[in-house]
Amino acid sequence: MKQLQLLFVLSLLLGATACGSKTKQSEKESVTSKWKVGIQTYTFHKFTLMEALDKSKDLGLHYAEAYFTQELGKGFTEGDWLREDLPAEDRKRLLDEFAKRGIKLYSFGVAFYDTTEDWEKFFRFSKDMGIHTVTAEPRLEHLDFVEQLALKYGIEVAIHNHPSPSVYADPDVLLKALEGRDPIIGVCADIGHWKRTNNDPVETLKKFKGRVKVVHLKDLSREMDDTTWGTGILPVKEVIEEMKAQQFSGLISVEYENYGDSQLDDIKKSLEYYNLLIK
Repeated sequence: MKQLQLLFVLSLLLGATACGSKTKQSEKESVTSKWKVGIQTYTFHKFTLMEALDKSKDLGLHYAEAYFTQELGKGFTEGDWLREDLPAEDRKRLLDEFAKRGIKLYSFGVAFYDTTEDWEKFFRFSKDMGIHTVTAEPRLEHLDFVEQLALKYGIEVAIHNHPSPSVYADPDVLLKALEGRDPIIGVCADIGHWKRTNNDPVETLKKFKGRVKVVHLKDLSREMDDTTWGTGILPVKEVIEEMKAQQFSGLISVEYENYGDSQLDDIKKSLEYYNLLIK
């Protein structure tokens, strides 16, 4: 009788352990399933935006962060580029081109403007294009106005961190600038630029817990050039784990800044590595 009781207790314990493991696994899946992986179209800055979208489709990506001044390409006026004052018919055609390829235009950036009038024009255009989040580096004196625009137009702002002379090269400057601000304003975490400015990507990511809206994911060689994720000097795996811990739910922008004509296969390898990490 005692043996039967012992077996019963053991079966309950094993069942509870298995159930706990499944729960943890399902929690991980529910976190990463909210992530939106897309292309930062600057990756394809040697090409037109239409060519960039074709390459993104080939990569199986369904989101995009588009940068301004990229030539639009086939179907548009020759030499015309992505800009805030595109005519209405070009705006519609542009959104149609994204939709035809199954890609959501999720974000514009990284944006820089000198006047409040230009910031207003940028947000108005972004609203018209159905943008969810803009990545930007506003002047510190423009932050109050940018916050007002974000609330007015219902568009999230993710502040990016280029190296010096950008004031946001120092994460503590951004941390202080965000104090007391509406949650609609947060961070675009470029882990490559954090490394370039001697900031640990994982520890810096922790500083902005709850504020990270976009991650520019990449890996770098010792020469600070783009390389396949998981083969360079950046702690990509640890960054992913920290994103899971923070319940991140925003955009992951695939960004290769020094993209060459033959790097499409390299990006595919990076995405394969990413898919292994989120399992």
